[in-house]
Amino acid sequence: MSLKSDFEENTGIPIKLVAIVVVCIIAGIAAFAGLSSITSTVDKGTYQIKQAAVVGTMSAHMEPGMYMRLWGDVAEWPRAETFYFTHDEEGDDVNDQSIEVRFNDGSLCNISGTLRVTMPTTDKEAISLVKDDGFQAYRDVEQKLILPTVRNALRLTANLMSARESYSEKRPDFNFFAWDQIQNGIYETVEETKEVTDTVTGEKVTKTFKRIKKDKDGNPIYQHNPLDGKGIRLANFEIKSFQYAPEVKKQISAQQKAYMAIATAKAEAQQAEQSRLKEIAEGKSRVAKAEYQQEEQKIKAVVEAQKEKEVAILSAEKEKETAKLKKEAAGFYKQEQVLRGQGDAAYKKAVMTADGALKQKLETFERVQQMWANAYATRKVPHAIVASGGANGDQDAAMTGFQQLMTTMALQNLGLDMKIQK
Repeated sequence: MSLKSDFEENTGIPIKLVAIVVVCIIAGIAAFAGLSSITSTVDKGTYQIKQAAVVGTMSAHMEPGMYMRLWGDVAEWPRAETFYFTHDEEGDDVNDQSIEVRFNDGSLCNISGTLRVTMPTTDKEAISLVKDDGFQAYRDVEQKLILPTVRNALRLTANLMSARESYSEKRPDFNFFAWDQIQNGIYETVEETKEVTDTVTGEKVTKTFKRIKKDKDGNPIYQHNPLDGKGIRLANFEIKSFQYAPEVKKQISAQQKAYMAIATAKAEAQQAEQSRLKEIAEGKSRVAKAEYQQEEQKIKAVVEAQKEKEVAILSAEKEKETAKLKKEAAGFYKQEQVLRGQGDAAYKKAVMTADGALKQKLETFERVQQMWANAYATRKVPHAIVASGGANGDQDAAMTGFQQLMTTMALQNLGLDMKIQK
């Protein structure tokens, strides 16, 4: 019995049918293999660089979809990746990927962090990265371009400060300087030699420091940036940790204690100085206040004295003006009285001239007559008269003659003429 007959007898399947199936399977596999050589698919989040078969022409497929491969060489590239330089297992490599730096005091430190890398977005840049720069895969770009750029930036930044400064007051500067150099290029630097005081020993030492070279406008001067023209963009730079060597940690701790002691002493000295200045200020304030009060009293006294002086002057001037006015009034009054007297005298003179001072004469005559009449009326006479003649008659005749005589004398003295003129 043959193998063919045994197979057909045992399975009931014709051997020819089995052969046909096997041939179809082999043909399908060959066709599938040939199809993958004819076409290629760009997945989302990637792009492809193709080198054509035979002629070697290079092209880029930047958008997702199926493209004709035609047995060409195709390399797949990520559109974006995170670059890790860490000492833990966060990255793709479980080995320590942190970057070792040395500060200007000689201290060593391993720095860990991450960086987002965005690859070229244009055909020209993507092709140039492979054709002109010779990078065959993203791993090449990461290890030969991104890593050296980040490492150089971190190391030069560490040279600009001490380990203690990177630990404390210059930590923000470290992040800024490193990111600035990653983006724009490494700083050009100059060296300076300075004499400084060691914070731990307190001794004077001479050290050489690097300083960033700047242009006339005060902007940093950069070296050539190897990322320029590559179409690669970096973002989200983050330094996650500074792993100082154990002896460096001890040194930083000692320096921090020394600086804290110095800072405390300065703070206490400043506080004492502030207290002293405050006391001086308060003393000056009290003195100034007392001087001000005295000056105020002095000014008040001067003002009062000035006021009294001005009042006295005004009062004297007022009295002077009053006296002057009184004097002028008295002069006017005197002049008035003189004029009035002169007027009265002239009037009286005119009257007297007109009537011979008749009125005055009559008044005088009247007073004279009144006087002797009163005297006569009050003379002493006897209480009883016996005869009509004799001595008493003679008295009456004598009195009557006396009266006539007095009247005549008065008229003569006054120049009166009692006759009625016709």
